Amino acid sequence: MAKAKKLPSGQWRCRARYTDEEGNYKSKSFTSETKKKAELLASQFLMEQEHTKKPDNKTIAELIDRFIENRSNLLSPSTIIGYKKIRKTAFQEIIDVRAGYMTKERYQAAINEYSKERSPKTVASAHSLFNRVFKENHMNIGDGIILPQKRKAEISIPTTEEVKELLKYTKGTRLHLLVLFSVYLGLRRSETVALKWKDIDLNNKTVLVNKARVKDEFGEYVEKTTKTYSGTRALKMPEALITELPEAGEPNDYVINDSIDALDSLYKRTKAKANFPYNFHALRHYYASIMLQSGMPNRYAKERMGHSTENMLVNVYQHTFKSKQEEYDAVLEAFFDTFWEEESE
Repeated sequence: MAKAKKLPSGQWRCRARYTDEEGNYKSKSFTSETKKKAELLASQFLMEQEHTKKPDNKTIAELIDRFIENRSNLLSPSTIIGYKKIRKTAFQEIIDVRAGYMTKERYQAAINEYSKERSPKTVASAHSLFNRVFKENHMNIGDGIILPQKRKAEISIPTTEEVKELLKYTKGTRLHLLVLFSVYLGLRRSETVALKWKDIDLNNKTVLVNKARVKDEFGEYVEKTTKTYSGTRALKMPEALITELPEAGEPNDYVINDSIDALDSLYKRTKAKANFPYNFHALRHYYASIMLQSGMPNRYAKERMGHSTENMLVNVYQHTFKSKQEEYDAVLEAFFDTFWEEESE
């Protein structure tokens, strides 16, 4: 137990020395009129420190905050923003409950409540974060939890005619090049606005995709690495894209040196004029579908898209256009029209 010392002023001071959660050696002083009171204050403080260091005595909010803080310099800004948003909005019935009082039933009830007005995907994302925090603190609260059933994603893919019509409206505008990189190469918007002239190799007609620009928690655009290791890729640029490139700037200048938010706003206005009812990411869907429709093997298509596995192509992008569906329907119908005839011969 810490001992108090008498000060020249006649007061008593007791210094409490402790180690914080990060292993840093610290101390805090307590002063009182009597020796006994100073030592009591120091002793109470040390007991509280030991109490709060135990995970069971921390609230779920405190555990999540520590989880996010420990990864703040390792994960992308957009991921951290997503985590903080979940922390503020998801399962608020349990956010201030101490970990030692958490039960599966209490957590399941919070999930049920949160699911009332959220999509299954949103609920699953929130559960993923909470469950990682639980497991990191040796809690099995999230095991065996029932989540709302996922709905099959319905992805709308523009037709070639619709894409051509959009390009007519963007031709000659600040938006045109941004759209072309998604149509011709399937780049994400964040990847295109991060391209610098040093990434463009006109001799070999390639572009190196190795970063993205996203907003951080303060609303400022910052560079980050690609979404996955496979996201870093060198792509051959079609001549139609090369001819649309402006005059090259300095190596570290952005190819599209414009306000990203202004371009987003311009896209919304332009798609309304062009009667193009798709968000910007639909252009990437279009590119993926064109590759698959042309017969490109999934292995090569996923590399061009920057995916780490073929799952995304198979589960999300492998949709066919209506014209192709009708073509395949006709082939199947013709086959079955002659099915019994061939059998009887």
